[in-house]
Formats: sequence, C-alpha cells, structure tokens
Amino acid sequence: MRKLLLLFPVLILNISVWGQIQLTVTIDGGSSTTTCDDFIGQADPFWAVNIEGEGEVIYPESGNCFTSLPNTQYTQNFDCESDVPATIEICFSAFENDGLSYEIGIGCDVTKTCEETICQDVTVPATNSSSTQTIGLADNLSSDGEVTFTISSTSLTPIYSNDTICSAVDLGVLTFADTLGDASLGLYSNLCATNAGDAQPNDQGFFFNDAGVWFSFTTGADVSGEFFVHAVNDPEATGFDIDLQLAVYTSQTGACDGPLDLVLAYWLDTGNDVWMPVECPMPNTTYYILVDGAAPAATTGVFGLEIIDIGIVEGGDFRCDYEDLGEVPEGGSVETPNWVSNFCSTDTDDPYVQAFVSQHSVWFGFIAPPSGHVLIEGITDRTIDSIGIQLALYRSFNNFCNGPFGHVMSQYDIDDLDQSMIATCLYPGRPYWILVDGTGFNAKGVFKIRVTDNGDITPKVTVDTTVCAGTQYQVGSSLYTTSGNYADTIQVFAGCDSIVFTNLTVLDPLTATIDQSPAIGMTATGMATANASGGTGNYSYLWCNGETGQTATMLTGGSNCCVTITDDIGCELIECFDVEFLTGIVPIFENDSLNCFGESSGIIRFTTYNGEPPYNFSWSQVTSGLNGSGTIDSEGVETLIENLPAGPVEITINDAFFDTTFVADIFEPEELQLETTLVNGASCFGFCDGSIDISSIGGTGTKSFLWSNGEISEDLTGLCTGTYELTITDENGCELVTSFFINEPLEFIATPNPIQNVSCFEGSDGQAGVLLENGTAATYNWVDGEDTPEITGLSAGFYDVTITNTDGCEAYTSVEITQPSAPLLVDIGVASEISCYGENDGVLQAEVSGPWNTLSYDWSSGSITAVAGNLGSGEYSLQIINENGCEAEANYTLTQPDELIAQVSAKDITCLDPVNGGEIYVDTVFGGMPGYVYSIDGENFSSFETFTGLEEGSYQVIIQDISGCEETLDISVLGPPDLFVDLGEDFEISLGETIQLQALSNSLDLEYSWNHSDTINTDEITISPYVSTLYSVAVFDTLT
Repeated sequence: MRKLLLLFPVLILNISVWGQIQLTVTIDGGSSTTTCDDFIGQADPFWAVNIEGEGEVIYPESGNCFTSLPNTQYTQNFDCESDVPATIEICFSAFENDGLSYEIGIGCDVTKTCEETICQDVTVPATNSSSTQTIGLADNLSSDGEVTFTISSTSLTPIYSNDTICSAVDLGVLTFADTLGDASLGLYSNLCATNAGDAQPNDQGFFFNDAGVWFSFTTGADVSGEFFVHAVNDPEATGFDIDLQLAVYTSQTGACDGPLDLVLAYWLDTGNDVWMPVECPMPNTTYYILVDGAAPAATTGVFGLEIIDIGIVEGGDFRCDYEDLGEVPEGGSVETPNWVSNFCSTDTDDPYVQAFVSQHSVWFGFIAPPSGHVLIEGITDRTIDSIGIQLALYRSFNNFCNGPFGHVMSQYDIDDLDQSMIATCLYPGRPYWILVDGTGFNAKGVFKIRVTDNGDITPKVTVDTTVCAGTQYQVGSSLYTTSGNYADTIQVFAGCDSIVFTNLTVLDPLTATIDQSPAIGMTATGMATANASGGTGNYSYLWCNGETGQTATMLTGGSNCCVTITDDIGCELIECFDVEFLTGIVPIFENDSLNCFGESSGIIRFTTYNGEPPYNFSWSQVTSGLNGSGTIDSEGVETLIENLPAGPVEITINDAFFDTTFVADIFEPEELQLETTLVNGASCFGFCDGSIDISSIGGTGTKSFLWSNGEISEDLTGLCTGTYELTITDENGCELVTSFFINEPLEFIATPNPIQNVSCFEGSDGQAGVLLENGTAATYNWVDGEDTPEITGLSAGFYDVTITNTDGCEAYTSVEITQPSAPLLVDIGVASEISCYGENDGVLQAEVSGPWNTLSYDWSSGSITAVAGNLGSGEYSLQIINENGCEAEANYTLTQPDELIAQVSAKDITCLDPVNGGEIYVDTVFGGMPGYVYSIDGENFSSFETFTGLEEGSYQVIIQDISGCEETLDISVLGPPDLFVDLGEDFEISLGETIQLQALSNSLDLEYSWNHSDTINTDEITISPYVSTLYSVAVFDTLT
C-alpha cells in the first residue's frame, strides 16, 4: 500500500530564554497493538505521548508521516532549582488509525479507534542527572502498548548555591597584576537568592541587602596596594537587568562563620555597573564579596564579575625603605622605572613638613648633580587611580636615612593633580630624600617621580632700604650703621653664592617739644600739643589716654602722660610729662545698666572730691520725669540715686565756691523680640518635615532657646503637626515666650478601583485604576512601570501603584484584578450514532464545563443549540461563547457503520429446466454488522443465501444486517433463449477460388454440424468448390 504525505513547510522561530536549569524529556522508543480491524486492509496501530498538556505527538514515523525516534519532545527552562517541579505528567495512548487520507496514501490524518490512555506523574531527577522510565497500558484493553523515555535535568550554566557566605563561589588566589573572573560573561545571578542570615551593609549606613549572593577570593603574598571589583549588569543581554551593589568583608577568624568586618560598600546612583576600588588589601587574606541589586526596580538579575589587581608596587612607607633613584646626571634626569602607589602608607615617623600635613607618605632618594639645582616632578596616573601630589625635600645631617633630617622645601598646588618644584643650592654629590603624599581630596593613588638637573644659577639682588637712627642693618656677616652703597657676596650651603647690592639710608633721630593748657582741677580737661622733628616726617601720635593726633584735649590734671610719636617707617620717640591742672569740685560717678528692657532698678553712684564740703546736689531725669536733691556732708562719700528707669540723669553739685554739672546714664538692653519668623507646615499628612526658622534681636549677650519639645536650638526641623512653644532667655535671664503651630494637609488617599476584571480564564483584558481623595495626581507609578491613571491589558493578580500628587505627597494602594475560577471548556458527546451507512440521523451533544450563565452555540453543521442532529458521517466543529465573550472549541469525527456490500448471481432457466427452475445466490456479503438475513420479497427474511424455484423474471435481493441496515440488489432470472444461426448471403465465385464461411449465432457454447462433412465442429470453414454447391450448418446449444 502506497501512502502519500503532503508536506507543508512550517517555520519555527526559537526564542532563547535565559534559565539555569533545563528539563527535557526524550522519547526513546515504544510500541502498540490493537484488537480493532481496519476497514480497508490490515490494522494500523499507532501511539501518542502528551507531556504536561502541551499536546500529543504521534509515533512511530510511517513513510513521511508522524515522528521518528528518538525525539526530544519536551523542553522547559527554569531560573532556579526551587522552580523545577517535583513531577511532570506524561500521558501515553495506543490506538488504531482509520484516517481515510492515511489509508489511501494521500495524507497523514488521524482518526482514532480503540484508543486507550494512561497518565502518570513522573518524578523529576536531581539537577545534572537523568532517569529512563517506561509507562505501559494495562492488559486486556482494546489497544495495548508502552513507551520508554528519558527525563533529564541539566544545568545550562554553572549552578552556584552561593546564597550564604559559607557557600560563596571561590574565585581563586589573586596575585600581583592578576585578574580573577571575566565580567564580560554573565555567569552569575541572584535570581534565586534571599538575604536570610546575610550580613547587612545597611547596619553601617550603606545599602540594604535584599537578595545578595556571595563570592570569595584569597590574596597572594605579593598583592598590589589596590584591587578593583568590577561587576557588569547582564553582559550577554539575557534581559535580566540588575542595578548592582557591592560590599567587601573580611572575617576576624579567617573563616566564613567568623565575625565579619565591612571593608567597603559601593553603589552608584546612575548606571547599573560598578567599579569598586579596595585599597591596601592584606596579603594572604580571604575576602568575601556580597553582590546585590538595588530595590525596587532591579533587585535581581544576571551579572558578570571579575577581580583586578592593578599591578602597581607600593612605595616605601618609612624613610629607610625609600626607592633609590640614583645620581642625577649633569644635564639629565632620573625617575622611577615603574608606576608607584601609596595606598598602604602612613605618616609614621615622618619629619616636619612646612607646606602641608603628611598623611600617606612614601619616600624616594637621589644624589644631587654638580649644579645643585634640580626640578622635582610628581606625575599622577590618570587611568587607574589619580593622586593630588604633594612634595617635600629633605637632607640628612649625616647623609644616612636614619640621621637627623632637615626640611629643605615643600610644595603643593590644590588646583593641579601633578606637582613640581625647583630646589636650588643643594650640595653636589650628597643624598637627598623626597617625601610624596596626596592632598585631602586625592590622598592616595598611582604616580611617578622624576628629578632633572636644572643647570647652574647664581642669584643677584639689589636692596634699597631706609633705617631709623641708632639701628644696624645686616647683610650676611656685614653690619652697617651709616648711609651708603654696599656690595656683599653671601654663601649658602655648599658654595651656592648670592650677591646682594645694598643702598642704605640712615635717618636723623626723632625729637619733640610739648605745649600745655592746664586742666580744671584733676579732671580730663587738660590739653597738650606735641611738636616733632627728625625721621621721615608724616608723624602719628598716640597719647596716654588713647587719643590720637598732634593735640590731646582730654588729659587728666595732675597725671603723668606719655605720647608716642612714630614716623611712616616705624621710627619711634616716647616723650613723657606731668599734666598741669586747676583745683575745683570733681565728681566721680558710675553709670548703670539695667538687666532687662523696661526695668526701673537703675542706680547712679557718685563721689565728690575737691571743693569745700558740705555739698548740695540736685538731679533730674527728663525721660521719666523723676527728680530729687540732697546734701553731701564730706568729701569722698559715695552717694546713691536708686530705682531709676533707663535714661540720662543730670546731676548738679555745688559748694561755696564751685559748682559742676555732669550727666550719668542708666542704660538698658535692646528689647528682646523676634525679628523674622518663617513657619513651614508638614508637606504631607503624617509627615514630620515641618520647620520653624526664627531670628531674634535685642536682649543681652548670647541667647538660649528652649522649645516645648525639649529642643534647645534656635530653629526646628523635622516637625510633626502641633503647637510648639519657645522660650528665649538672654545672659541676664530676660525671657521672651511665644508659640507656633505646624499645619499639615489632609491625608492623600488612594482607593483601588478594579475597572474591569479579566473576562476569561487566563485572559489579559483587565483594567485597573484608582480613586483619589484630598489631592490631584501628578504622577502614577505602577508596579509594571506604567505611568498612566489607568492600566489595561491586565491578567489576574495584584497591581501595586504609587501616586504622587502635585504637593509631592504619595499614596499607595494595590488593585486586585480577578478572573473566572476556571476556563470555559467544551467537549462533544454522541447523543445518537448514525444508524446505517449513508444515513444522516446522527446526533451530537455539547458537553460544557466552566463558568457561564448564557451560551451561544455555533456548529459547523449550522446548528445553534446544544444538540446538533440530522448528521451524516464526517468532521464536525463546535464553538461556544459565554456572556463574557469567552470562547471554547471542540471537534468530533462522527463515524457510520461500514457500507453493506454484497454480490449476487443467478442461475438462468435452460430449455432442459422446468419453468421455475431458476435460482438466485448471495455470493459475498461484508460491511454493516454481521448477522445477515436475506429476502426477495421484503417480508420474509432468512439466513439462507440461496433462493430456488424461481421463474423467469426480475427480482430484488434485500440483504439486512443485525442493525436493520439494508442493501437491495436487482437481478434477473433468464428463461431459455431462442437459438438461431445464419451463414450470410449466397456467394458467386470463380472456379478454383477459395472462400471462408462463418456461422453466426446468438449463443457461444454451440456444437456445429456442416452438411458437407461430419467431422467439422467449428463456426468457420474454408472451401474451394469446383461446382456450384449448397452449404448448410446445424447448431446445438450445449448450455440451455
């Protein structure tokens, strides 16, 4: 039997999805048998496998149809081992295929009969292992068979169970200039990680560990002063982004379960990759790296990781560990052959530095060139880690590194990372030491040092100077006291000469005379004028009472006073004298100051001298209207005027000869009051970010502040709503009490609004929104990244949203979108089979499950109800739609009994038979349902296959199977025919001519008898008559 497979090209697009575990099922082999017959030929047993409901695959391959073995039928990727199911369902079925196009060899359709199915939950093996299993049907079923398959669980990437520090991935040993790992490969992820039992960088004020994974490595004995931890987000673009955060730890015991010390935590506000430098790693030490993702958007994902030793040698931390650059050649330079770093350096035993404070210094040495003049350059690295270089130069008094060091020079420029300085007058051939450090902003890094011979220089300088009379001017070892022009050669260090030309002017000495006007008594009413000469002129004066100017007007009579006269280059003359005075009443008084604004507790104290007691006095205070008077009995008695408010008090004292009036003052501080006040309410309901900003004026001295909440600062921040009372107290105890109120807005509330739930099971037409109170939305931030007031196309689940209003306040809610509890499903059942071949009386019934209230039916036959009738054999499809528009479809092949096929024959009546000597025979019958009966009158049926005693005529033979299906065949019983024979027309021939004669009859089974011969028994003769002759023939029918 030839079968024809029509091939239709199918394009399959494979989309790669990143997963750590791949689960596959490979069908290795199988077999099936069936007890069913094939309606055309021998049985066609096949078998099928359905894994996890993904659909059947039919085996074995037959010609161009179905699937060859072995076949990997099922493949599924999983992110985590915990995601891999414990079991999967595998269904095996065996059946007889009666597909018509397959049977006749033009297609690969499948019509199942005698189908038997078994389903089992098969255990999934451990990761990186497989198991081969067999599922078989039970005995004594209509079809039998079994399938053998291999289920494998394979790690697509290395499986790292590094969720805890003691399961950290060991990256190896980091040696000098070495790199561990490759950040360009996405070998790692934290998709399956938690933070259970992990160290928490947040405890030290760094990031929060949500789902960290751990790595470890050990430094070698020669590790550099710095290494970098480089982490790259999703380097191979799998779609699993992570916003990387890193933390590096060491263990106090060296073991993973020991107490941890945080070395460094690092993350970036922009970008997902991280370069984290770790300075001064300890040799032979195990470091632990925690890798996490920043919440909320990219907490977990795929990443690459590498550890890079920068390969830079550390400089010497102590002066005797210096790197020796050697002697600076004349006209040439020396420098460090390689880059150097100072990551591990300290300031231990560093000498004094004039230009900066050393922190992380390293040392270098060189021998000075013959010129004694060098350029020292510090060059920072700008690719690995820059340093703001600071330079200092020293010499040793015994030429050894452990001798006493002398500071030669030091220098740094905060605006430039590189640094250079020129040193002169160095001792040729002697060693010098360079201290290199970093600025406060770039204290550590990588750099080079170069020392260059800067050539011979001899500095020359001219000095024009003027000095005061009686002073000396020194140049080197020379001293000069008179005006003149001088030249001196000065040797510095080892013969570094400097020539100084001096133009010296020595001034004339200062002299002065004093002219006086006497004081009235011993009061500050004396006057004196100083007349100066000599020096440079442009004199300034400072008198004993603090007055300046050539004349003093407030000198106290009887006192000794000195005036200091200074010219414009600082030459001084101090001239002293006694102040002349006239005797009169002299009051000595004290002003008073009130403690607080508005008090009346002032006291004026005064004592009267000179004059002639007793004294009379009177006083008045215009500002308050107070006044009084009294008598003072003797000189030197203290007199008090009490209970005075602020303001000037005029007092007049008189005796028999003199009177004097003076004014004493009662001072008061400025009123203590608030100058400015700025009150900011809480920005959002429940927030404590209100503030009070005040400025106060008045009062005395420093003020203290005491708020009702216990705070003692001038201003308050971080305030919740409420009333806050403030007491301001100055140094005198004066108080100002006031209060402020912090407002807050109404609570911004978001209520979930499920606008539309999912219509159909596992659909995605849900819509979600929110209802807002007490605010207008400015932005929306849904969990899926949408930023609109409403989101659509949703499947069932919870959708979190954060809404920020125009005031910057946030509200959060979660909207639940539900779906029907089950899918709408339909199957087709047979309500009534087709009775007989070719009939259209089959009935199919829709069998619906799942949620619905109303349904519409659409049969391929045109029926729109649950039942479709008047059906013949064939494929029927059904689509149902419920009130939500959910659809379900089913197909069914309605079969009919095999066609009832028969062959009959008849025995005709011969001339030898009686009139009813005819017979009809049922030769063969197949199809329908066996148990056949026969009739030629439609009423009397029997199982006999021969009808006898029939007369000539036409008959209908009715064959009926056990189901009552009938096949009617027409046949005739013929009577004996009328026999005739003909030789045709007469012939006229020439003498000697030969001709053929043929007897033509209506029967084939004849015997012939010719008149001219008794031996000829054929229908043709050849004759050559010599005379005219009559030929005749007689025929006899041998059958009838």
